[in-house]
Amino acid sequence: MTENLQKTEKPLQNRWLVVIAAVVLELALGAIYAWGIYVPNLVAEGWADWQTQLPYSISLASFAVTTVFAGKLKEKIGPRKLIIMSAACLGGGYLLAGILPLTWYSLVLTIGIIGGAGIGFAYALPISTGVAWFPDKKGLVTGLGMAGFGAGALIWYYLFDGIFKDITNGLKIGFIVFGICYAVFIMFSYLFLYEPPKDYTVPGYTPPVAKAADGSTVEEFNMESKEMLKTPQFWMIFVSYMFGVGAGLMVIGIAKKWPAEVLDLAGYDATTVNTVTQLAAALVYPLFNGLGRIVWGILAEKLSWRKALFIMNSVQTVFFILIIFLARSPLGLIIGMAVMAFNYGGNFSLFPLATRETFGPKYISQNYGWVFLSYGVGGILLPMIGAALSGAGHQEAAFIISAVGLAITLVLMYLYKKPSKQ
Repeated sequence: MTENLQKTEKPLQNRWLVVIAAVVLELALGAIYAWGIYVPNLVAEGWADWQTQLPYSISLASFAVTTVFAGKLKEKIGPRKLIIMSAACLGGGYLLAGILPLTWYSLVLTIGIIGGAGIGFAYALPISTGVAWFPDKKGLVTGLGMAGFGAGALIWYYLFDGIFKDITNGLKIGFIVFGICYAVFIMFSYLFLYEPPKDYTVPGYTPPVAKAADGSTVEEFNMESKEMLKTPQFWMIFVSYMFGVGAGLMVIGIAKKWPAEVLDLAGYDATTVNTVTQLAAALVYPLFNGLGRIVWGILAEKLSWRKALFIMNSVQTVFFILIIFLARSPLGLIIGMAVMAFNYGGNFSLFPLATRETFGPKYISQNYGWVFLSYGVGGILLPMIGAALSGAGHQEAAFIISAVGLAITLVLMYLYKKPSKQ
């Protein structure tokens, strides 16, 4: 029996179980955001700044590239086989990282390439499968699913910091334990994260009907990937996503090291510096990252994704300049990190909606995979720039570069117009 038949013959379930499964899945996939907690241990091993960021950047790239292929695979084999592949790669990648010698090239292979692929196989399932169960609450469900990805770092950050950080071989043991946890979390989602029957409807919900300018009903607008890639709208969305996520990923990469240096130069004692940077990197950033995904998803349904994105990136542009000054005080640093994380998280709710509304819902799995490739480009480009400038003592320049990129997205959103089939 094919996977396609299996997913339509499954009985109806309480659709909120799909949301719970999506959140648990994304909590595991959010492992990538805990990378900053490992950096001090790697530096203590003698790693250079660029070496500490390389597995992280490669993981982001592998994640993004795999998401493209996962969109096509989902149409052929269904979401549940992708979940198994995700558990094997992400869990197995971290297990191997704990077993193999601790070198930058071994972590590039295990956590970077293999683990990143594991994230990519399952990452977009809450967007496609989750929304299929909630056509009436697309923004909310997308935001909730993606919130798990953003907030996942909280779990892994505190587990590592509280148990493994200071013990002998703690980094390698942590990788092994986390690999097992990731696999278990992902396989839990296997129980509930599947497609609804083809005739599934939500009681009391009437799907909106596309209308022409004269009020007449028109055929639903859908564009295949090969058509989408030829449109200027795709590249507007791609570049905007690249700068939006790249800026946030740069901050995550240096979220513990850079603020500590700034506060130390400002004259704060070591206890204050450690407490504030721990709070900012381990609690504030992941918490507001997750919260932003929910709130911006809701706002997109009320305002439109384009208006919400324009507002979000306007604020983000300003704060990427202000953080240079705010980071010189503990309160300013906390406020700046909270705002930047809140807006960064919004990208992961707004751009799936942008893809769906611009190119139609029919090919969303494949189309969003191509759009999400920008995450890999931004994930390599800006974190590596941030690491290089941080190592040279010019962290402020990294924030200014990010602010310029975010300002470019404002111009692109101003010029954006929805495409037509012609």
